[in-house]
Amino acid sequence: MTRITIFLLSVFILILTACEGSTTPNRYSPKEEQLVAHDYLAQANAITSEDDNHKRLALFDKATLHFANIVVRDDADDTLRADALYTLRWIEAYVKHDYELALQYLNQYLAIVGPEHESYPTCLAYKADDLWHFGAQDSALYYAYKALSLPHSTNDRIEYICHHVMWNIYESMDMPDSASVHRAMHMKVKGSREFVPLTMNELKNQLITNVISSSPRRNIVLVLVSSLVLLLFLVGGVLFFKKNKRRKTLWALSNPVGDLNSESKAEDLSFRLNQGLIAFKQTSAYEEISAMKLNERELPLSSSEGIRAIEQALLEAFHDARQTLLESTEVNDQEIVCCLCMYLGIPNSIIAHLGFTTTATIRKRKERIRKKISPELYEVITNEKK
Repeated sequence: MTRITIFLLSVFILILTACEGSTTPNRYSPKEEQLVAHDYLAQANAITSEDDNHKRLALFDKATLHFANIVVRDDADDTLRADALYTLRWIEAYVKHDYELALQYLNQYLAIVGPEHESYPTCLAYKADDLWHFGAQDSALYYAYKALSLPHSTNDRIEYICHHVMWNIYESMDMPDSASVHRAMHMKVKGSREFVPLTMNELKNQLITNVISSSPRRNIVLVLVSSLVLLLFLVGGVLFFKKNKRRKTLWALSNPVGDLNSESKAEDLSFRLNQGLIAFKQTSAYEEISAMKLNERELPLSSSEGIRAIEQALLEAFHDARQTLLESTEVNDQEIVCCLCMYLGIPNSIIAHLGFTTTATIRKRKERIRKKISPELYEVITNEKK
């Protein structure tokens, strides 16, 4: 059973356990359910003895059920839903160490609060940490540098987490110089801190002292059996959908007729890339990259702010082309930046330098891009004359 399957199972269990029997409506309002969930969380965190670990995990499971019920309830507002997702991520990452599921919750939280929320930079650092533990080193580095590029205190949790992630990743990549730099920065922040700041939910656990803790007993056996039956239908449907989608994709790429709009999409992308190139040539970022091309063997040491500025200039100049790629393909923003670098004829070594990664990683990224987009669009990206 995969982690995603477990995630889906928990959601269905929560839908069923929110009711007594099969027809009784929710016992609590969304706000009351939040208080009950946080109460279970506080009880679990209060247990420190290893002998009571089973009881502790059981309390975390109860908290998880109520938080997840808030996520699926139609009458819960975004504030309550965001709080529930944030806490679910904390439980999965730091209690259950299921980092794939933690990332699922964190992504949904970020989608609700948006980039203007005060927690956004810190949550990008958490995302980098979760991705590192999950094994996605390339993405972990991307979000670590992205978190550091956003406004934040130089002596806070973001610096602490991101430099720790980058230190370990560069060490595993056998890049001792980079690893040493980030280890020193991590230890500097660690040594200068007089206390470890609490997360929002850790602080809530200390503040919540009197909440409604009683809840009706559930028929666990009935819930599990019903959920498993529903899960079988759901998993079957998901597998069928994925298989059908993959078959359609392969057909579209192999069919000589192909998508009737593929030629027009390629022409549109070519036009928008050309317009983006004209705009990008007017920026200082274009001059910096041109200088790097002339001195590829001795690339300058760039700060995360400098790299972020180049990336921002690239995405702004090629805004229309980026929209075409997002609408016509399944590439993400990181891969779009790579596509634009390919279009500009930037060597792998410089792309790796701009992304704080390795040339091997860039080669793998290009292979993923080739599989995600149509041959017509790929030809435009790689063969367009500048």
